[in-house]
Amino acid sequence: MTEPKTTSPRGATARTEPLVEVLLRLAAELGNVAKDTDRLHRLVDGVEWSNVKEKHELIHSAQAIDAIEQTLSGLSDFVAALAALSPPDWEIAGETASRSVKLAELAARLADGSNDGRTDHPAGEFEFF
Repeated sequence: MTEPKTTSPRGATARTEPLVEVLLRLAAELGNVAKDTDRLHRLVDGVEWSNVKEKHELIHSAQAIDAIEQTLSGLSDFVAALAALSPPDWEIAGETASRSVKLAELAARLADGSNDGRTDHPAGEFEFF
């Protein structure tokens, strides 16, 4: 059996795979980021509130973290639902699309999912701002 191929807008041939698989990998990534974001709540756990001068700022930041986590979780659920609704015969060049992702480990996980690409430590590629 030959591997399905498609021609990208730039003329390159790319391997295709079921859209369902790509969507499920994306949903898993969004879910993982939501869980990682939820861990940010530890930053405000154990804060000695009597020593905090700008309590409203800290509370606002904690609420923003919560909103981000809920949004990521909701997006993960939405993408997983799209995967469940996708026709099983639809194909897409997920590996080609993953090349637009700047984080190498994330791009690798999105490309084929054969290796989760995670390191033993939380540090990795990212941009300081």
